[in-house]
Parts: sequence; structure tokens; C-alpha cells
Amino acid sequence: MTKADGVHSTPRINSPIERPVESMDSFSAQPATGQSETGERTSESRKPAKGLSRRMALAGLAALPLALPAAAAVPDPVFAAIRRYNVLSAEYTAAVDRWAPLEHEHPDRPDAEDETSRRSSALFEQMDVIFTFEPSTVAGVTALLNYISTLEEWQMPPGLEDGNGKEAVQTLCSRLAAAIEQSGVAV
Repeated sequence: MTKADGVHSTPRINSPIERPVESMDSFSAQPATGQSETGERTSESRKPAKGLSRRMALAGLAALPLALPAAAAVPDPVFAAIRRYNVLSAEYTAAVDRWAPLEHEHPDRPDAEDETSRRSSALFEQMDVIFTFEPSTVAGVTALLNYISTLEEWQMPPGLEDGNGKEAVQTLCSRLAAAIEQSGVAV
């Protein structure tokens, strides 16, 4: 075997592979972020590690996606507005049911009329809220559209019940479009 062959040839199967180590310090331990430079590794110490460990950083990053849906899980305020409108509609209906059968000379009529007027005012204020509301989620937009589609004629804002509600419809549509745009849903 020539000398060139001995240098570049593969070792025999039975021979041990021994390579000399150039330096023992070539892979010396470096202190971790926030670790003291005493040379003692955190893994060799019996004390808890100081600073942010890799394990804690990964645990924090792993929990991050869980926090994002929790923030999105906050209910859209439109649901509370719809519930309030339902309550006011029921209260107004009950007030009208008490007032309507009373004769003009009935002693309870003025009180029933005042009650009906108060309930009507509260209902119309909430009606303005409902028809100008800008939901914060796509689910809120869907709920509002579905809810409005179930309203009776007397529950509609002035102008819509007689067919001349262009302004109310434009306001509603622009609010809902803005809500969809802000939600980030691709349109």
C-alpha cells in the first residue's frame, strides 16, 4: 500500500477510530442569559435557575395562541343591545295592553297612558341604538341582521315602517359594512 493510499483510504473495519482532540476548551460552556459567569451550569446546580429559562420561554410562547381566542371570546356588545331591545319591546307591549282597553273616563287611564308613553320613549331610544350599532364581530353582524329581519312593523324606526326609510337603511348598512371591515374578514 502506498503512502497516499494509506492517508486517503478508509480504515479497516476491525480498527478503532481514534481522533486526537485538538482542544478540550473548544466547546466550553457559556453562561445562559441571566446566568452568572461562575462557570457552574444551571443544570449542575441544585438551586433554581435565575432569569428566563428556555423552558419558561417556550411555555409562554406555547400559551400565547390560547390567549388570543380568549380575547376574541369577549361577547359582542350588540348581543346586550338586542336583549335590551327585547325587554323594552315586551314592556311596551304590556303597557299598551293595560292602556288600550281602558275607557277615556277610566280613573287609571292617565297613569296607563303615562306608562305607555315612557315605555315608548325608552323603546325608541333603544331602536336608535339598534339601527345605528356597529357590532365588533362578524357573529354580532349576523345576529343583528337576523334580529332585525324578525322585527314587527311597529318595532321599526320612524321612516322604515312607511317605506321611506332610505336614511335609516343607509346608516344600518354603513355600520354593518364598517363592522365587517374592522373584523378583518376577507371580503
